[in-house]
Amino acid sequence: MHFRSMIAEHDEKLRFLVVGAANTAFSYALFVMLLVVFGPVVRVLDGSSISALAALGREYSLVVQWTAWFLSVPVSTLTMKHLAFRSSGRLGHQIVRAYFVYLPAQGISAVILWAGVRGLGLNPAAAQFVAIVVTTVFSYVGHKYFTFRTPLEVGEVPPQEMIEG
Repeated sequence: MHFRSMIAEHDEKLRFLVVGAANTAFSYALFVMLLVVFGPVVRVLDGSSISALAALGREYSLVVQWTAWFLSVPVSTLTMKHLAFRSSGRLGHQIVRAYFVYLPAQGISAVILWAGVRGLGLNPAAAQFVAIVVTTVFSYVGHKYFTFRTPLEVGEVPPQEMIEG
């Protein structure tokens, strides 16, 4: 197969990888920044007499992770929409859908972070990095087939690969 035709055939996947790497770097940097700035504030809650607050303090890395995730999803959706999938849909609708795609991955990521920190004694930044690696493929499939899927118009014939797939 010729190099240019191979690039053309996998153009979307390559764009996803580049944009996804940039989004991942942004999200990870945001996590680390929040961990440094916000982590100690949340960690102090560990000494609270209120059990729910004490639990948040003990699991401060998870609080930081969920906060970083909530802030990162709109940024990630915007870049994926325009640069990776070149989607024409409504951004607000796609952001909501992206939260649904990212939610299971975020849940898995939270379990990995918790197990890495509590079970393996990893630094939260290291455990988060492991979580990112594990959830990347899940993210691509969810975006490709849900977030940025363009529904067929009434009477439109589906692409041949949809029929054969």
